[in-house]
Amino acid sequence: AGDSMQPTLLDGDIVLIDTAQKRIEQQDRIWALGYGDLGMIKRVRRLPGGTYRLLSDNPAVSPIDAADDEMYVVGRVIYIGRKV
Repeated sequence: AGDSMQPTLLDGDIVLIDTAQKRIEQQDRIWALGYGDLGMIKRVRRLPGGTYRLLSDNPAVSPIDAADDEMYVVGRVIYIGRKV
């Protein structure tokens, strides 16, 4: 839900998440995450010092910097479907 990943993801799109992929090794892939009490889908960039930057595709949404222990990786988004 929401517009933070527009135009890549639209509110109501269907995503397929590969829950076997939990190690963030490649930059800027799209991941399903738990951060605090929130579930979210974001691009993730690994930063020096063991932190991560959670990025939205919508430029109006600010990035979030998170330590490894602040987030939980559900899996990597491998498919996006959209109803017509």
